[in-house]
Amino acid sequence: MKKWIILGCCLLVAEWTFGQQNGKTASGNAKVYEINGGISGEYRGKVYLVREERIHGPQTRIDSCEVVDGRFRFTGEAPEHSVIHFIQSADGQLAPIFLEPGNIRIRMRADYFLGARSEGSVNNNLWNLHQLFVEYKKDSIRLAAVTDWARFGMGTPEQQAENFNYRTRFQNESKLEMEKGMVRYYKELAFAPFILLFEMTGELSLDELKALRSQLDTCLNNHPYTKELDEVIANKEFKVGCEAPAFVIRSMNGEEIELKNYAGKYVLLDFWASWCGPCRREMPNVVKLYKECKGKGLEIIGISLDKKEADWKKAVKDLGMTWPQACDFLVWEGPVARKYNLSAVPYTVLINPEGKVEALDLRGEQLVNTIKSLLKKKK
Repeated sequence: MKKWIILGCCLLVAEWTFGQQNGKTASGNAKVYEINGGISGEYRGKVYLVREERIHGPQTRIDSCEVVDGRFRFTGEAPEHSVIHFIQSADGQLAPIFLEPGNIRIRMRADYFLGARSEGSVNNNLWNLHQLFVEYKKDSIRLAAVTDWARFGMGTPEQQAENFNYRTRFQNESKLEMEKGMVRYYKELAFAPFILLFEMTGELSLDELKALRSQLDTCLNNHPYTKELDEVIANKEFKVGCEAPAFVIRSMNGEEIELKNYAGKYVLLDFWASWCGPCRREMPNVVKLYKECKGKGLEIIGISLDKKEADWKKAVKDLGMTWPQACDFLVWEGPVARKYNLSAVPYTVLINPEGKVEALDLRGEQLVNTIKSLLKKKK
C-alpha cells in the first residue's frame, strides 16, 4: 500500500509539473532562467544568487538583486546541468533552488530562508514535493504522539524514550522509502542523483547505494551529481586490502608530494589538524615512530586539515613533526580527504610496499609495534 501511495503522489506531481512548466521563460528562450522571489516579513537590502561547486562545497556569489517591497528577480542563461544554487540573504541565510531553464518562483520568510518553497520548473517542483512529504511525515508522527498521550498518558520515562525511539525510527524509515521511490521514478532528472547525495548516502549500505545508482538513466552519467555520487561509492569501497588511491599534494616547502614516488616502502598517511586535541595528544607516538623507523623502509606523510596556514605551520613546529607535511585546506572536502573516506581526525592509513592499504587508524603503542613488526618481516 505504501508503495502505491508514493507512486500515486509522484504521478500527480508529474502531471502538475507538466501543466505548469514547458521549459521556457516569458521571453520564450528555452535556455534562460527567470527567478521571481517573494520574502514575507521585514527585509531590507540585497539578496544574492550563489553557486555551489559540489554538495556542501565552496560557494561563490554570481549575481545580486535589491529587494523591493519584499520582491526580487534574477534572470540569466541557465548552466549546462541543473544543479542546486542558493538565494542568500544579507545575513548569510540560504534558500536552495535548482538553477535551470524556465520561470521559477520562490517564497521564503525573512527570518527563515532555509524553509523556502520553489516551484515552476521540474526539479524545483520535485524538491518542493520532497519537502512536503517530509513535513507530512513529521506532522503525522507528532499527531500520533499526542494521540497516544491522550489514550495512555505520558507513561514512565523509559516508556517515553521507547515510544520516541519508535516514532523516530518509523519516520526515518518512511522518509527513506519515499526517497528511494522518487529516485526510481524520476531516474532521468537531476533531482534523483541530488537526493541520493544530499539525503541518502549516510543511510544506505554500499550495496543499496550501488543498486540505486544503477537505476539512474544513462543521460545523467555526465551530470556533476552523478559523478560525485560515483566518487562517494568509490570512497565507501575504501578498506584494508584495496589499492591506495593516488594523489598529489603540495608540501609545506612548496614541492609536490606524489604517492607513487613512495612505491616499495611502507607509507603512513597521518591525517591531523592543529585544532584537534586528540591529534596533538597522539603526535608524540608518531614522533617516536619516525625517530625509531626513519630510513628503515618507512615514510610518513602528514596531511593537515587546517584552514589557516599560520596555525598549521605553528603546530608542525611546536609538535616536532619533521617528516614531509602538507595541508588539505578544504578540510573534509579536500581531494585527499575524500579519496580516503575521511570523517574524523586523528586518522592513519598504512600503505604497504605493493601500494595496498595494510591497516587503518593505528594509534599509540599499537601504531609503533605494528609498523616495527612489519618492517622486521620485510628484511
